[in-house]
Amino acid sequence: MTRVLMTADPVGGVWTYACELAGGLAAHGVEITLATMGGPLSPAQARRAKAIANLEVIESRFALEWMPEPWHEVDAAGAWLLDLASHVAPDVVHLNGYAHAVLPFPAPIVVVAHSCVWTWTRAVQRCEPGPVWAEYRRRVAAGLAAADIVVGPTAAILEGVLDAYGVIAPGQVISNACSAEAWRPGAKTSIVLSAGRLWDDAKGLAELAACAP
Repeated sequence: MTRVLMTADPVGGVWTYACELAGGLAAHGVEITLATMGGPLSPAQARRAKAIANLEVIESRFALEWMPEPWHEVDAAGAWLLDLASHVAPDVVHLNGYAHAVLPFPAPIVVVAHSCVWTWTRAVQRCEPGPVWAEYRRRVAAGLAAADIVVGPTAAILEGVLDAYGVIAPGQVISNACSAEAWRPGAKTSIVLSAGRLWDDAKGLAELAACAP
């Protein structure tokens, strides 16, 4: 039986990614321990996780590396993850974040580059993040350099992340996907449905609202 220790958070799209991947791996008999940080699961998220075979979710409330002044909690989360790894004995450690890849896990480490502060700021604000992000940059760069492989959903984000932190690391593009059964085609109506965080300028919701008329 192959075992994977995976990290995730319930804040954004990483949760959907982790559930889709866990479901796909479970179909091949892989056991997944999903360690969550950043906040509690919603009731809907907990129900979705419970429906996935071979998935054990272990929740925490540790701050995520992109949150304000998170480093004491990030370090505490690292100790927690190492303790989990000692009990799970994973064959692979799959991190949906960067900083914890420097830890001495007892298995190969996969880091998935979903997004990051540096690439977001460069793309959306057309500038570099300020000095307040110096420790974040140092930690992310160290995590990328320590990973056995870095995965990105597109070549653009993979190359952009490695370039932003000046890291040369083995990389692989694996596109995002979701189960076709959840998205069966049906009758269409003249409506555009958009979902995204209103405070995140990268989502383009302001542009969509402006052109709606």
